[in-house]
Amino acid sequence: MLQDYSHILVLFLIVGIGFLLGRIKWFNDNSNNAMTKLLLNITLPLTLILSITHDFSKQEFLELLPNIILPFSTILVLMFISFITALLIKLPKNDRGLFIGLCSMSSTIFFGIPVTLAVYGSHQLPYALMTYIAQTILYWTLGIYLLNNDNNAEKFNLADTIKNIFTPPLVAFIIGVVLLLNHIEIPSFLSSFAHYLSGMTAPIAMLIIGTIIYITGFKTLKITPYIVVIIIFRFVITPAVVLLLGNLLSMPLMMIKITILVCSLPIPNTTVILASKYKADVTLATQSLTFSIAFYLLYIPIILLLIHKI
Repeated sequence: MLQDYSHILVLFLIVGIGFLLGRIKWFNDNSNNAMTKLLLNITLPLTLILSITHDFSKQEFLELLPNIILPFSTILVLMFISFITALLIKLPKNDRGLFIGLCSMSSTIFFGIPVTLAVYGSHQLPYALMTYIAQTILYWTLGIYLLNNDNNAEKFNLADTIKNIFTPPLVAFIIGVVLLLNHIEIPSFLSSFAHYLSGMTAPIAMLIIGTIIYITGFKTLKITPYIVVIIIFRFVITPAVVLLLGNLLSMPLMMIKITILVCSLPIPNTTVILASKYKADVTLATQSLTFSIAFYLLYIPIILLLIHKI
């Protein structure tokens, strides 16, 4: 476990560099937007294609695919529990959809992929991709519906929904699967090219997170009862739900471990953008993002210990 935490610590050191570069004005919103585009459209898709085609056999992948039921069911159960919780704590109606998303969704891109690579290496990355696929589908369908329904910000748009689901990383996943199932090998020079670029994925993601923390700032942040509930959902209720469902569904041990690791992460930073778009509480979204990242550094040894004890 100590070795795993040292790998995670390296990631957080890069987060610290991102924070410092934001502070000295090397990085800002514009640079973050550019790095995010680079991550989502080039380095991460190449990472996913390489992982699927190089680290898995066709048989291994076909055996893995049905396990997507674990992250799907986990997110749906969390959404249901958080909905009941929102009613019990009398959360304003126009913030319920946002609250449900904050409690049930995790940062599978900016944290999930780098953390999985750091702890388990690329061979286990497809396990994390199961959570990414499940969350992407639920986030851009049911999650957006709940946000939009609370505030009636705009009409549901099927074309936009499909576009948001089929992101470059998901398309890359599909391409990787097609190549794997048809035994198509990537030419060696293209494979080398992809390896160079994919090595940038984790550092870029961590630099983005560090800059976000600086831009958000801590001076104006205040822990509210709602924030406390969201933190409890992210770091206590989520792993408990995954562990329970994993045992009930007789999931492979590695699937349970990585689903716990990926689902018990800070909230997605896109939630802040969506809160603004759908006229939800942007302050709640921003503070939840910042506090979930800050608490995660203290939480990661606990979750690693739990995973190793399973």
